[in-house]
Amino acid sequence: MTIPASTAPAARRYLLDQFTAQLQPDADAKRSSLLVCYDIPGPNQPDDIVAVGKVTRQIDVNSLVGGGGAGWLDERYTVEITIDVYRGGDSAQAAYERGAALLDQVCAIVRTDPTLGGAVLTAHPVTSESDGDWDEEHKGFQSITTVPIECYARI
Repeated sequence: MTIPASTAPAARRYLLDQFTAQLQPDADAKRSSLLVCYDIPGPNQPDDIVAVGKVTRQIDVNSLVGGGGAGWLDERYTVEITIDVYRGGDSAQAAYERGAALLDQVCAIVRTDPTLGGAVLTAHPVTSESDGDWDEEHKGFQSITTVPIECYARI
């Protein structure tokens, strides 16, 4: 009997691949660049970052019939997406608006294929939260938006 593995690695890979292919640098901020990465970025930290991050997973028995093989478990998990935008100057709104635009694009990518390339039965954005603050030297504003993508699969 083959025991299926979690779909979370495939879902994260799909999200990273699609974000990398579809998200574009900000045309209104010529000096800003965009990084799409897993988890926390390394030393390369441009003004716009979209990180495919933490997975919070819940597993339940789907059916008490059978021997525990394929289809016996349901897995529900969220993949947390963090959108981190920095804009120099005194416009907190510019950083927030870029973060909101990236959030809309992230949601559109998931909505375009809610199976995440066949990795899951269904996926959708759940909530979003945006917050921000001035940098330590007050030379610019950082806006951070998080959106968990909820996934459901039968394994």
